[in-house]
Amino acid sequence: MTEQCVILLGGLGTRLGALTKDTPKPLLKVGDVPFVEVLIAEARRRGFRKFLLLAGYRAEVVENYITGTDVPGRFDCTVDISLEETPLGTGGALVNALPLLDESFLLVNGDTWFDFNWLDLVATARQNGAAFGMGLRLVQSPDRYETIALDGTRVAGVRPRGAGLTEALINGGVYYVRRDVIEGLGIPSSLEGDLLPRLVAEGRVTGVAYDGFFIDIGIPETFTAAQTSVPARRRRPAVFLDRDGVLNVDTGYVHAAEDFTWIEGAREAIKLFNDLGYYVFLVTNQAGVARGYYEEEAIHVLHAFVQAELREIGAELDDWRYCPFHPEGTVERYRGSHAWRKPEPGMILDLMANWPVDTAHSFLIGDNPTDIAAAKAAGIAGHLFPGGDLLAFSRAILATSAAEPQS
Repeated sequence: MTEQCVILLGGLGTRLGALTKDTPKPLLKVGDVPFVEVLIAEARRRGFRKFLLLAGYRAEVVENYITGTDVPGRFDCTVDISLEETPLGTGGALVNALPLLDESFLLVNGDTWFDFNWLDLVATARQNGAAFGMGLRLVQSPDRYETIALDGTRVAGVRPRGAGLTEALINGGVYYVRRDVIEGLGIPSSLEGDLLPRLVAEGRVTGVAYDGFFIDIGIPETFTAAQTSVPARRRRPAVFLDRDGVLNVDTGYVHAAEDFTWIEGAREAIKLFNDLGYYVFLVTNQAGVARGYYEEEAIHVLHAFVQAELREIGAELDDWRYCPFHPEGTVERYRGSHAWRKPEPGMILDLMANWPVDTAHSFLIGDNPTDIAAAKAAGIAGHLFPGGDLLAFSRAILATSAAEPQS
């Protein structure tokens, strides 16, 4: 499983003038947070728990930011920093960091945000046995860029700039990389100039085209535009999913992996929402804890299993909430009513308070009237799943012009 995200921070940012005199470009604020924090948040919500920052220019500012704002604590992750004393190029920076690299990792540019399901790129590259995977963008009049030729999902060639094409795929700056391909690079070196041509010639590069939002903060015009476009893009609709009876067959108080059977189309439905840019949240009553059938820790263990199963196909639950309380519980500490227990809306409201959710376009899928009541109380649409294929049910919801609550 690929859990490491490596972020390139080494550029000088000279085109931004005085803005980058004392601050590395990726640490400039966009909206109210440093741009690199947008990237960390996007990677973290997709399950990447280990971060490696490749820092060069004003590396001490990067170190102060990580320790001074407690990034590991706020994002529940680990953060390592690899320092470049002199500019080493994109390839050389990775060679310099070899002892800190996992067997495979996600690599992103620190001054661009290409918003698509990064897990899909990882899963596709792994499924194809690729050593290197590229997230690609289709652009009009691409003469400013080198362009990519695909044969299926295999990158067949890299065309030079100025080829006179009306439209073509270009490198979007998000990569899946296997550590072993870095070991033969020199210092200094370039991924684009030194590594990529060799791997393409060997047929070892997968490319996947995505049409997500893209911004490069490297020039004054785009940096200014990012102050509004990036916060707006981070505000997304969300789908809230019940668990038992929606994601898995409800055989009664499911709490162990061996008893967990996916509903038909459930994993694929989650991936569909991931690919479309929705936040995907799990909200589940877990009265089995209050009734003494299992410990609270069992919920966390099962959740880790669910996430691992999802990541196999390039999917992920962004966050989750559960309520272990019940008014008739036999375990005293969990006995009683609680604002998080559906039909109360507490779990949904807490997620909304911690994530930039577009409430008007969000909805819940549940299999019980209490789920629908919780959605209504939270001010979002609720859809009652009758069983069957969750992917087909989800597509039917998305096909409607508006997701109205059910009564």
